Amino acid sequence: MLDRNNVPITRQHVRHLLPIMGLSPEQEARLLSLPYPVAFDVVAAEFKKVGVDMDTLMDRMGGGP
Repeated sequence: MLDRNNVPITRQHVRHLLPIMGLSPEQEARLLSLPYPVAFDVVAAEFKKVGVDMDTLMDRMGGGP
């Protein structure tokens, strides 16, 4: 999911992350309504709009520096 090397992000990638994002049903629907597949930057911007930045997501996934 977090590969920024022009790998398209699919609806399934995002669906896999929804449980750890803690979003409302409306926010989840917003993310799932994107015209997949989309570029990483598009998904990152949409995540930010619903209050989840990439650092927060990485932390929730158990990653980090």
